[in-house]
Order: sequence, then structure tokens, then C-alpha cells
Amino acid sequence: MNFLFVYFIQVLSLFLSIILIFFRNKGKIIWLSIFIFFFIISLFYASFKSYLQYKIWEKHPISQYLLPPYQSFFYFLSYSYHHFYKDLIWRFVGAFFVFLIVYFLNILFKETLFYKEEYYIIPILTSFVDFPLNFFLLITGLLAIFLLHIVGIIKKSTTFSEKISLKNYWVFLCIFFIIINIVVKNLNFLEAFKP
Repeated sequence: MNFLFVYFIQVLSLFLSIILIFFRNKGKIIWLSIFIFFFIISLFYASFKSYLQYKIWEKHPISQYLLPPYQSFFYFLSYSYHHFYKDLIWRFVGAFFVFLIVYFLNILFKETLFYKEEYYIIPILTSFVDFPLNFFLLITGLLAIFLLHIVGIIKKSTTFSEKISLKNYWVFLCIFFIIINIVVKNLNFLEAFKP
């Protein structure tokens, strides 16, 4: 049970991604509903942990001096950000930048790289993975698309102007990266890339 508590957001991400396997060909409403559910639960979870931390400090004879009126309330907010909200915020910042990258790459390649549905599919899935791994999810997908083009050109079955998409496979790639996310969570080298 401790594993589930410590890795609650990663396990929730994995669970929601597995659910999305069955909805990967469905409309935007289902995807957005799952994304909003994930966002609300993640925000509630971070807020709940922050509240518990406040209560623990408040009851402790030494740590109570870290709270108002002895310290500015911004000290506790800063602590909460770094320990409870940072991963969450950077997941969604990363997902927003992934959306921009997908959008501009598709414009650059004259709408031949991604389907319109992928404008929301890819950012939603990248929000399930911690920053900066969520960028590696996009990069891996782009490399797979490029390799599929190369193989198609070698076999003379496709050209670069044809659309080869991972639309139905982004969810599986996301699940792979969530598992990596869970495995490397205790490896501190990723922390060096977080602002």
C-alpha cells in the first residue's frame, strides 16, 4: 500500500492510460474528460499533502516556528511548491509545450505529420508523464514516425509526403514511458533537469 501512496500520481496515470487504450479511437470529449479528471485528482492530492504538512508542522514544537506568525506564509507556499506541486505544474507546462511543438511541426510539414486528433491526444498523454520524460515520449514518437517513413521508402511502399501516424499507438508509448517514470522515480538524475 505504501507503494501506491508514494507513487499515487504515476499509478493513476498508468490506470488512466490503460483505460484510454479502449477509447483511443473515440472523440475529444472522452479524452478531455479523462484529462480533467486527472488534473483535478492530481491537484487535490497535492493540496491534501500540503494541508497535512501544514498540520504536522503546526503541531510540532519546533516546526511550528516555520509557520506564521514566526515566518512568512510564502515560506510554506515555497515549501509546498517544491515538494508537492512542482512535478504537477511541470507535467502540464511540458504538455503545453508538447502541444505547441506538435502544432508547429504539423504546420512546418504541411499537415502531413499528425492528424488533428493528435493535437489533443499527444499533450494529454504527455501530461501523464513527469517532466522532462514527457518530451522523450514525443521525441520517441517522432523517431518512430521517421523510421517508418525510411522503411517505407526503402521498400518503395511510401514517400515522405504520405502521412504515417502513430495515432493509435501513442497510448501504448505513453504506458511504456509511465512504467519508465515509475522505475526511475528514485533516480535523482532527472531532478537536475527540472527548474
